[in-house]
Amino acid sequence: MATPKKRVLLTLGQKVEAIKLLDSGKAAYKIAEDLGVGKTQIQNLRKRKREILDDFENNLPSSTKRRRHITGNEEVNKLVLEFFKDAVSRRIIVNGPILKEKALQFAEDLGISSFKGSNGWLESFLKRNGISFGTQSGERGDVDIDTVADWKLKLSTIIQDYDLENVFNMDETGLFFKDTTRKTFYFKGEDCAGGKKSKERITVALCSSVSGEKLPPLIIGKAEKPRCFSKIDKSTLPVNYYSNKKAWMTRDIFNDWLQNLNRKMRRKNRKILLFLDNTTSHSEMDLSHVKLKFFPPNTTSHTQPMDQGIIQATKLKFRKKQLLHMIKTMDLHPSMSGPDLLKKTSVLDAIYWMNAAWNEVQTSTIEKCFSRCGFVKQGKSEEDCQEMGMLDTKDDEDDDDDDDIPLAALKKTKDIFGCEFNELVDIDSNVHTCNTEVLDWGKSACEILNTIDASCTLSDDSDDEDSSEVDSLGICSISDASFMLEKLLRFAKHHGSALLYSSLMKADEEVAHMNVKKSKQAVISDFFTFTRS
Repeated sequence: MATPKKRVLLTLGQKVEAIKLLDSGKAAYKIAEDLGVGKTQIQNLRKRKREILDDFENNLPSSTKRRRHITGNEEVNKLVLEFFKDAVSRRIIVNGPILKEKALQFAEDLGISSFKGSNGWLESFLKRNGISFGTQSGERGDVDIDTVADWKLKLSTIIQDYDLENVFNMDETGLFFKDTTRKTFYFKGEDCAGGKKSKERITVALCSSVSGEKLPPLIIGKAEKPRCFSKIDKSTLPVNYYSNKKAWMTRDIFNDWLQNLNRKMRRKNRKILLFLDNTTSHSEMDLSHVKLKFFPPNTTSHTQPMDQGIIQATKLKFRKKQLLHMIKTMDLHPSMSGPDLLKKTSVLDAIYWMNAAWNEVQTSTIEKCFSRCGFVKQGKSEEDCQEMGMLDTKDDEDDDDDDDIPLAALKKTKDIFGCEFNELVDIDSNVHTCNTEVLDWGKSACEILNTIDASCTLSDDSDDEDSSEVDSLGICSISDASFMLEKLLRFAKHHGSALLYSSLMKADEEVAHMNVKKSKQAVISDFFTFTRS
């Protein structure tokens, strides 16, 4: 008698990936074959999509293999979880009795008389949310310059066991990718924690090594698939794209990015050390090939390499690309003002400009910024570092990013952005990249729930920022695209631009591949001619 095949259950992470594949149009049976499960199990994911995504967004342990049971205490659990997150972010000690007491208060406020707040409830709550018990270390508060100096003295010892190419730093920055006109000066120095202001921004996370190796940018927008993406699969973008309603870095997004990075390093059999700031979205994780190290609180302006000029250099290169695009578009639409055209900038535009800008940041710039923060190994002399280009010298200054922009174009910067070109880097310097709102726990449970739902709900729909985008040119056919590429190739030859010609040849090859895919497969009958007798 044959042994019955054991049923394979998907983890939460596998379910989320399967849902993404279903949404992209991949057949359920193919996904089932890849995961080694039955087709019915994959098809059922569509029915439970919202429930599964809620579990993922609420930080349910990714290794869980059982379906979450409805207990009737979902609202209490949600409130307690938010209370716990808020307390942890403010370094407030939280233990079991505190959580149970807070849960009983919420239940009473919501009129749930059956809730007991037992040890069993607490154990289940901690397990389903991946919360562990430990000793709090470190202190919160202002740190003086002596702390920075002490950190730099210790740093060479911390990185001593790693080659410099395996020491990385990652940091996030906010970016107003459109509508950065004079109105933006109202944003400068203001809190961009919500409302209409946050709709005009994305969060960009950049990560590089001491030696200048750059990882693909991580970009967080508001919508899972903005309208401007059209049929482009976000997995094919040159960046890692994530989304939530506020375009903030969250613990879930960070953990997913970090686990992907760990898998990448494991495949390369490479162990790295990653330095991070102490923001609430950066959680500690024990990984096989990525070790995390956090800067002392409130010292990142002196200790974090990304803040020493790497992010600034990237933003200026981004703005340069945006400026040149706006000037070209203004010439095509002379009746439209610069600010009006700027408002039509899409997330997709921002993604490609940011990726290109990041790729153009010079290795020497990255090395110098790391060296300013003390990322030099023990025993390395100042002369050695200067020879490697890791320390600043008076005769070796970076070229200004506006050196190769025509003066006429720089003049138009004020017309488009409302400020000088080099001031563009500061217009979004104070934008928050993670949730800094403090909930008023003195409100009623219902009011707190409404606040949480309004600020933390993820968006599965297209983003509002593209709702005004009008495709005035229409959709062209493959033959139209081929004809335009042929004209552009002649244009490149006439102006002697080998770089443009090379890029167009790659585009022409891609259009040719698209044409082949679109063509119907020939059948054997196509090769015979039949005549009636």
